[in-house]
Amino acid sequence: MAKSETVRPAPAAFKAAVWTHFGFQNKEGSTTEFDKAHAVCKICNARVKYSGNTTNLRAHMARHHSDVQLATANTTKRVESAQLKLTDVQTPKLPSSSARATKITESVIYFICKDMRPLSVVENEGFRNMMKTLEPRYSIPSRQHITDIALPKLYTEVKATVMESLNSAERVALTCDSWTSRATESYVTITAHHITDEWKLDSHVLQTRAMHDSHTGQNLAVVLGEAVAEWKLDNKDPVVVSDNASNMTVAASLADMTHVQCFAHSLNLASQKALKLPTVMRLLGRIRRVTAFFRRSTTARTVPPRDNVSDQSVFW
Repeated sequence: MAKSETVRPAPAAFKAAVWTHFGFQNKEGSTTEFDKAHAVCKICNARVKYSGNTTNLRAHMARHHSDVQLATANTTKRVESAQLKLTDVQTPKLPSSSARATKITESVIYFICKDMRPLSVVENEGFRNMMKTLEPRYSIPSRQHITDIALPKLYTEVKATVMESLNSAERVALTCDSWTSRATESYVTITAHHITDEWKLDSHVLQTRAMHDSHTGQNLAVVLGEAVAEWKLDNKDPVVVSDNASNMTVAASLADMTHVQCFAHSLNLASQKALKLPTVMRLLGRIRRVTAFFRRSTTARTVPPRDNVSDQSVFW
């Protein structure tokens, strides 16, 4: 047996776990050089022959200290298991130029455009969590990337497709609509319509542009002319279809286009005049008062519906 106080820790280069329980004594007469012919057990102070490997040391631990050896093994397994799980978390990312990443990015842009979603959706926690679940290797593009690169690229591709469709048309009808957003910003939307060779109606929204000037006929004529030039519709003899507003009549005339007033809008104007007849207005007033009563009363709204009763002249 060796004295425990003379046992020195094994050099740092000795990495095996068994060296936790073994060390060396100094050579006789030396205070710095180890006697590496024998390793000393720190538990029982037994000297175990050491020949450059840990076979004898492990055998000693298994024979005399099996409980300690087992605990060490379990600890090693737990560490290895934890390392495997950490490796699993570190999933390699898809290169942004890979076919898979490119296809996903195109789908994200299509989703934003088709469903009219804000560009900030790519920054939302729920969206990012969904994408991480579907494809953990995919890196979601930034909002700036979508604005500067992805959307312009898609616009160019779609515009080429629309141009090809319009080039095949013999005649084109343009609808022009002025509207105001919830933020009180004014816009003008122009849509093109034509009949295909298969006799199907084909419609394309050509543009929605901010209209900072007043919606006069002169200003709208400029917008129409720019759209016709940009989409190369000069040789399609375009017709402007709009409501009966006087500014649209002026715009079509200044743009030298045939103006067709919308039939549905004309019919609506006629029906509005008919509804203003005194007898009709009195009837509508009664109906509106009945409707308002049920809207204001929660009790009345829960009354079970009953079948309508028609009059029977023979029972009066």
